[in-house]
Amino acid sequence: MKRNNKDFASADLKRRSAALGRAVSAARIARNMSRQDFSERANISPSTLVRIEKGDVSVSFASWLHAFERAGLLGLLDPLAIRQNDVIGEAQREAKSRKRARKPVSKTGEYDF
Repeated sequence: MKRNNKDFASADLKRRSAALGRAVSAARIARNMSRQDFSERANISPSTLVRIEKGDVSVSFASWLHAFERAGLLGLLDPLAIRQNDVIGEAQREAKSRKRARKPVSKTGEYDF
């Protein structure tokens, strides 16, 4: 049986997806595009666009990305791809990173053997 992702979405996720859907809708309207025209240019169906604009979390990520791209919002996702923006992940990677022993270097810059 197929599970419905809407049933497992947190309230915060639903709120944020609704805000993103409104952003796509506002961008489409600002460009004076009908849903039909926008969806054709975004390579998604008009019904999928309606679901995106309503913030439906069960719509595929690829469809959301197509809509963001067509709406001119795709660049806003760039900070997500920067590792250092994931503070918890960076702290865990740093804690688990291998620490190499290094030979001490003398003040003259030569190895001290």
